[in-house]
Amino acid sequence: MPRTKKVEEAVEVKTEAVAAVKEPVKEAPAAAKTAKKPAAKKAPAKAKTEVKQTVKIQFGGDEFDLADIQKAVEKDIKAKHKGRIKTVEVYLKPEDKAVYYVVNSDFSDKVSL
Repeated sequence: MPRTKKVEEAVEVKTEAVAAVKEPVKEAPAAAKTAKKPAAKKAPAKAKTEVKQTVKIQFGGDEFDLADIQKAVEKDIKAKHKGRIKTVEVYLKPEDKAVYYVVNSDFSDKVSL
């Protein structure tokens, strides 16, 4: 059975429509590419808070701050010991109100509190 002209036109239109759908999406013009999009709002960054730690030693009615003891030992070592420091051992004796220290297992001294 031969096709009529109207059927052939309808088939051509349908074929063109299907081809148009299958074509890849064309890129936007250059002007549209350079247009700025509104910036997305960012959540505020959480601020990191440092925890300040204080260590107090209480003995016999006296109170000693560990940070102050550490600074006193470091100052005493710098004043009395010359050379490379590999190890430092610290001994706190609240009953004597003193801190004893040993540097590199060969030098020792004390700091009064």
